Amino acid sequence: MQNFSKAINFFTSKPTIPQAKLVELDGNLFEQRTQNQLLRTQIGPYLAGLIEGDGTIAVHDLNSSQAFKKYSPKIIVVFKKSDLPLAKFLQKISQCGQVLNKPERGYVLWQIQDIVSVFTILSIVNGFMRTPKIEALNRAINWLNDYIIANTTNTKKLLPRTKEILSKISKLDIKPLDFSPIEDNGWLSGFTDADGNFSINIHKRTNKISTRVQLYYRLENNQNYHKADIEGNISFFPIMSKIGLFLGVNVYSRSRLIKDKIYYSFIVISHNKESNSKVCNYFNKYPLLSSKHLDFKDWAYILNIKNSNKITTGPSLYLDTAIKIRTNFNKTRTTFSWDHLFINNYYFNSSSNIGY
Repeated sequence: MQNFSKAINFFTSKPTIPQAKLVELDGNLFEQRTQNQLLRTQIGPYLAGLIEGDGTIAVHDLNSSQAFKKYSPKIIVVFKKSDLPLAKFLQKISQCGQVLNKPERGYVLWQIQDIVSVFTILSIVNGFMRTPKIEALNRAINWLNDYIIANTTNTKKLLPRTKEILSKISKLDIKPLDFSPIEDNGWLSGFTDADGNFSINIHKRTNKISTRVQLYYRLENNQNYHKADIEGNISFFPIMSKIGLFLGVNVYSRSRLIKDKIYYSFIVISHNKESNSKVCNYFNKYPLLSSKHLDFKDWAYILNIKNSNKITTGPSLYLDTAIKIRTNFNKTRTTFSWDHLFINNYYFNSSSNIGY
């Protein structure tokens, strides 16, 4: 009951900025910058990975002559329906956008459309992007910078709403791709919450009576982005290759025919003791925030039994546990706990930071 009460308090309270960071300087703008910097420190890499996996940064094409296509930048992140609490959590701590629940379609949208909110999210993830999607981020930053320039040449004619927006945003520098080691921050956790999964495979050995349990971590992403960045890059191979090198595994190419259209993707799979150990170490250090965190903890629990039990085939604690866990795992999961999000959140180790 206590945990449930904390979760309710989170969604009904207002996020607070640490008192040490409150300084009277240029009113709203300083407060906004302070909060953005705080969130950038806490979840910048994670949120960048999440957006690069399951997010879209849409920016009006300046070359378009169609008036109805003119719009300010917007950001949309897609979640599976069971991850509604995560979508609400991110909206709450950032105070950006709105969460749209689409249960009949099986997904949830976090939609960010107003200029100040878009500025906030761009400020948080700028400098942490690792894929060709940085092209969309840079276009959105350029749009915001142009908006500021266009509306500060003659401030006397500005509408009150425009003046309010300008008081809360500032020009952003375009930062390069993050080439730091994968293990240096939580980017891969966000990317995995979007495009990764953990699997427990149970099958009989060929020509043998014994049953085998195999554990995999799998990450799959499209091979190419639809627009080239400033360096002319469109391929996701560099980042997938970097992840593969980090785990000590190969990158595989896959093609699928769906409704007369061929889809190409890159896949990284951990499959042996060494790579699975690296997976465990990383996600224990930088936890997942979606319900995949629960799958990872179950997966890691079985892996721990496997590593400490020499008998891994036939009747054993290892096999029995794997069979039991698979009944409530991934798509078959029916029980959910969000303590890792609301109570024991690694990225917000001080409860005052998230409004409890």
